[in-house]
Amino acid sequence: MNAQNVASILLYMAVLFHLLGMSGWVPAKLSSPIQLATLGLMLTSLFVLRKKKRKTRRRPRKPPAEVAVMLERAGEGEGQS
Repeated sequence: MNAQNVASILLYMAVLFHLLGMSGWVPAKLSSPIQLATLGLMLTSLFVLRKKKRKTRRRPRKPPAEVAVMLERAGEGEGQS
């Protein structure tokens, strides 16, 4: 399961908790824990979606084949003079 799927599931659960808390079906003493659960689910979905920044090492690029041919020709030309 990729990160976007997990984040969308967490957000759906947060919306359901929020609607449950606002509906008035839960006792007043449970409204604070439901709000905290909603906030926790939303923050967790943000952390799931966060991408890690990786340092990329640059490899020296290989010169194209034409450059190698030109270097060989230049070397041959210097040897003749």
